[in-house]
Formats: sequence, structure tokens, C-alpha cells
Amino acid sequence: MSFVSRHLVALGALLVLPFVLHAQTAAATPLKSDQRRVSLTVATRALARGEALQLTDIAVVDTIITWRWNGQSPDTTRALPGWVTRRPIMAGEVLRAPAVSPAPLIESGATVKAIWQDGPITLVINGVATNTATAGAPVGVRINRTRRLDGVAIAPNTVRLR
Repeated sequence: MSFVSRHLVALGALLVLPFVLHAQTAAATPLKSDQRRVSLTVATRALARGEALQLTDIAVVDTIITWRWNGQSPDTTRALPGWVTRRPIMAGEVLRAPAVSPAPLIESGATVKAIWQDGPITLVINGVATNTATAGAPVGVRINRTRRLDGVAIAPNTVRLR
């Protein structure tokens, strides 16, 4: 290793060390009663409406927030790759609902397989989805002009009837 390389490594270590020490002391610092330590997902770049999130678009940030309400803690649901933006998002903005949501499993107007099961009996029927839905969301299934069934999205183009 050359003289310059050694000094650059040493300089880099000196620049990084204060941040490491600060992170360790921040983790060891006891929180006040109105503070919460949370992990949030933030955008690493500006995102347009309708874009699917990639792994490189998401960064996890650990922070301490002041939360003065006794009730439920803040929403810290982490956005995942594949989720879709529902509005333009700026770099550094927290990725949370309703700005981002899971990708839909079922699109409105798509042909779906509707499944009803009771014990050993299973009934499978094809129909058309009346709305777009993510996993666990309600879906209407039209099986002919006058009949509509209600169910829950469980897989791509698959609905479990209620």
C-alpha cells in the first residue's frame, strides 16, 4: 500500500468514526416518554405516479420521532419492491400509504377464477372482476348479466368467495 493510499484510508476512517460513534450513542440513549424509535422506508430518487418500486428505489432509515399521543404508534409499514406509487414522490420522502400501495393482484375487467369451499366440497367458477384489488381486498365477480358474487383477492386473478 502506498503512502497516499494509507493516508486516504486513515482520513476516511477519521471521517466515518464520528458517525459510527454518534449512531452507537444514539442507540444507547434512553428515550423520553413521548419519543419512539422507528424504521421508515424512504425514496432514494424522485418517482412518478404509477411506477413500480425497485429495490434500489427504497432505503430504510432508523430515526427517533416525537409522538405525543397515548394511542396507537405511527404507521411504520415498510414499502416493498413491487409496490406501486399512487402519486409523484420526491427523493427522501417517506414511502407510506396512500402514496404507495401493494401491486394489484386483480385488475378491473379481468377474467378471474372464483373459488368457494366448504369442507371437502370445492366449487370453481369463472367470472369477470368488477374492481381492481390487492391481496386481501374485496372483489366483486360478475358471473353473468344478472349475477354478481363477492369475494376476497387471494392470488393473481383468483378470488375466494365469502
